[in-house]
Amino acid sequence: MLLIHLAEGQDVDYARTCLNKLTSKAFHGRGYVKKGDKKAAAFIAEEFRKDNLSSFGEDYFQYYSFPINTFPGKITLEIDDGKLIPGEDFVISCSNKSTDGEFNLVYLPDDIDNDSLFADYYSVNNFRPNDILVAKANLRGLYGKAFEGIAGVMLLSDKSPWWHVSNGAFINNTIWIKAKSSKFIDKPAKARIKFKNEFFADYQTQNIVGFVKGKKYPDKYFVFTAHYDHLGMMGNKAYFPGANDNGSGTSMILDLARHYSLAENRPDYSIVFITFSGEESGLHGSRYFAENPIFDLKNIELLINLDMVGSGSEGITVVNSSIYKDLLEKMRGINDDYSFLKQIKERGESCNSDHCPFYQKGVKAVFIYTMGDELKEYHTINDKADDFPFTAYDGLFKLLTRLVKNN
Repeated sequence: MLLIHLAEGQDVDYARTCLNKLTSKAFHGRGYVKKGDKKAAAFIAEEFRKDNLSSFGEDYFQYYSFPINTFPGKITLEIDDGKLIPGEDFVISCSNKSTDGEFNLVYLPDDIDNDSLFADYYSVNNFRPNDILVAKANLRGLYGKAFEGIAGVMLLSDKSPWWHVSNGAFINNTIWIKAKSSKFIDKPAKARIKFKNEFFADYQTQNIVGFVKGKKYPDKYFVFTAHYDHLGMMGNKAYFPGANDNGSGTSMILDLARHYSLAENRPDYSIVFITFSGEESGLHGSRYFAENPIFDLKNIELLINLDMVGSGSEGITVVNSSIYKDLLEKMRGINDDYSFLKQIKERGESCNSDHCPFYQKGVKAVFIYTMGDELKEYHTINDKADDFPFTAYDGLFKLLTRLVKNN
């Protein structure tokens, strides 16, 4: 059994152990409340150390900073039927400032359901400074933006509210909230809202970088990347575990590092492993690394970014693969030979994960995510490690190591 393990390399049990650790309450959602990112970074660096990975400097860390708004204390939203549960019944925008007051809830017509209709309705009606406009709409383009003359906007949805922190680099005076529509069926007239923000203009965080030196081409690199950060905590109770996004990719990175650290698996090319912070807040970690590389980016043969790889019943998608047809055909050829995955789906350019800053610098870079309905939670408190499927873990791991071997 041991010999089989060493030959195949992948160890899903180890990956699950890493996933359970990364998603635990002790790491506070790997965000910027209670130093969750730093605790996760220390764990990753310790795993690199155990595997005897080399570093490009004195240690595995690359430090940098970015602005971020946080909510470390208690968050309260009360209506006629009582208190709503943060994270479960509602989320607040990361652009919100501290708030403490009672507000009028003004319900908009049901047909005001997109950005342009909302903007038109807002511009032709008179509202009071203490009004919160309530709409059953997405308003993706307007969410978090400032609107003068009103207190805020509440968006209702039949789905569980999902949070994001990508607009946390600024704060404004307009309250934005997403809430479950089932809590507002009786249209309560008032809402009592209280929370306090803490804004960091220069929050120091870190990327973690380690490598295994190649036998034949030590100055040529295959690079595996994943972001280890997630949304962290919204208030002092709601934390977002981020199992699929992206505990899954980080856990696979750690397993790959473990695999290549074994003498019998040492590759011809050097293999670099980078885990980024700051992805959820705007690709900050990968942008910083691409602008401040600690090795020559021109020496990268291929960069593979792993983000949300916990499913796989429908195969994988490879972003940027339409740009690199040779790579796509090589991956599909391997898969045809070994039937690792159900399919390898082609996709074009998209700046939707940490591959993007490298691609913009001319690096051959792709982003892989798995497909399948077995994992549907995204940016909610329910993206947990409990009963995590890792459906295509074995196949994807073997595809990646075979791809490196066949280069």
